[in-house]
Amino acid sequence: MKTIHRGYLNKEQINFQNNRKMMYFFTDLAKRNNWHMDKPHSADMEFLPRTLANASGLLIHAGAFVPSIVSFGTPEQAAKWLPLAKACQIIGAYAQTELGHGTNLRRLETTATFDPRSQEFIMNTPSISSMKWWPGALGEMATHALVMAQLITRGENHGMQAFIVPVRDMTNHKPLPGITVGSIGPTLALDSTDNGYLRMDNVRIPKENMLAKYAYVDSKGKFQKIGNDRLMYASMVNLRVVLAKDEAVTYIQMACTIAARYSCVRKQGSLTPGGPEVQIIDYVTQQNKIIPYIALSYALHFNLAFIRSKYVKFLEDVKRGDLSNMAEMHMMTAGMKAIATERTSAGVEILRRSCGGHGYAVSSGLPYILLRLVASCTYEGENTVLYLQAARYLIKTAAKVSMGQPVDASVMYLTEDAPDKCQAANQMELCDHSILEACFKHRSRQLLLSVATELQSLVADGMKQMEAWNLVSIQLVNAAKAHMEQHIVSTFSSYLRNLKCSSAVREVLDQLCSLNALHQINNFPGDFLKDGYLSSKQLDMARKAEVKLLASLRRNVVGLVDAFDFTDDMLGSCIGSYDGNAYERLYEWAKNFPSNKTDVHEEIYKYLRPHLHQGRDILNKMSKL
Repeated sequence: MKTIHRGYLNKEQINFQNNRKMMYFFTDLAKRNNWHMDKPHSADMEFLPRTLANASGLLIHAGAFVPSIVSFGTPEQAAKWLPLAKACQIIGAYAQTELGHGTNLRRLETTATFDPRSQEFIMNTPSISSMKWWPGALGEMATHALVMAQLITRGENHGMQAFIVPVRDMTNHKPLPGITVGSIGPTLALDSTDNGYLRMDNVRIPKENMLAKYAYVDSKGKFQKIGNDRLMYASMVNLRVVLAKDEAVTYIQMACTIAARYSCVRKQGSLTPGGPEVQIIDYVTQQNKIIPYIALSYALHFNLAFIRSKYVKFLEDVKRGDLSNMAEMHMMTAGMKAIATERTSAGVEILRRSCGGHGYAVSSGLPYILLRLVASCTYEGENTVLYLQAARYLIKTAAKVSMGQPVDASVMYLTEDAPDKCQAANQMELCDHSILEACFKHRSRQLLLSVATELQSLVADGMKQMEAWNLVSIQLVNAAKAHMEQHIVSTFSSYLRNLKCSSAVREVLDQLCSLNALHQINNFPGDFLKDGYLSSKQLDMARKAEVKLLASLRRNVVGLVDAFDFTDDMLGSCIGSYDGNAYERLYEWAKNFPSNKTDVHEEIYKYLRPHLHQGRDILNKMSKL
């Protein structure tokens, strides 16, 4: 399907093009290839964000609305709603966030009150702060919304439940009675996500529209839990798993591809007096901006593959009623979503700047990638909140360790006896994966035990637990980050130990693994030096080892990003195209820009004309002197 570069379009045109593209994908291409949007972790759907990288409206429908029906609905409810949703015969939004509440789900104000006389739920957003705000696909597209609301029966609040609420007429697409719905207006990026608001004033929906896999209300209004109420949350974790992979990893890979290719095209200066111009990728400073983020891309790829497989197994355990790994799964998904989006959004800005002035142009594709990733630091859990949630689990784990109790596999390293000094004697040893794993495990262990001790001391001195928690919250966030960084390093290393590949490929992947760890040590040396685990001599070795790895990986930089396998259409970049014709494409892009279709832009010229004519007359008089 032919598309126009988004840089040529306004918001309305972008929405039109992207929605046309997505409707074709879901109603034609996916159907012909038997792809299943109700299976978000299938290989079929894994490439959806890549093929629709610049379109996001129906991704909410496919990535949140449909999986939520699968997760929260009974078989009978799934049989009713899924065929309609999968065929895009209804379009759904996931309406959880409110104007006044986001991460604190227990404080959501939207209510669903059961009326036993009519066998209906009465949906209300009782205050200005309770209206649903931000849901994607809600502003203009959605016919239905999966609304998270406080369930009230017989005057008692039973907590948050999921309800399918029709919001627009299926015949004329107008809002239904009692519904006020619309777009919240322009945002920093994600033009086609169609973020909206929703107010409900005594909107009645059938009793059967409460998704009832985990909770049920009988005809008299009696509430009944079905299984453990944490089962509902287990299904919601899916969004963070998908987000980290489909947003953070995909977009850092795209940015690396653009920056690496352009750096091999652009020439600037020379490395010898009077010598020829060299590719800017030959400068170590440029290598240091780009290659570590290629390494991070690979590290996150393997980490997210591990977490995704662990999550799929976790869901299988949940179906059997085994929730023993829920706390660990929550910590891993919350922490990985936070660290992945934080690291990649910061990385894309460095990659954008590495492309000089062209990186600032929309035609490079990089500004869109940057703004897209920045948003991911906030939605589906603001990163600081997620770090603190991960820290809560880690503090509990530290208490278990101190009491000799068993802990989960991902934090087993906290129980290990390890040397209090790094054992590396030279650069080669410092590149060894086991040495680097030990460095990151030591840092994580020390930061966690330090903040756990301080927290315990404050409480022992009479401070309330929540006040003490707030006082040390910066250290808690840093401890959570350190744990996730060691997870990235350790998981990358573990994957490589079990990976079957050629010796040449293994050598390059080993170098990427070492570089990813060394780059973090060199950028944030304080934690490794603070208690003397690394000496100043070893830190100097780490710096030299990183520079050596950059030089070694330089010759493979194009191959490493080509392996991400993005088409030019996916990248949408003049400077990152596969053929390397950056300058030709930039010129062609500029020539085709709408304002260049005519030699004179009449709307601008009519304001310039009188002044320019005066200048013309003055110059004519001067030329006759």
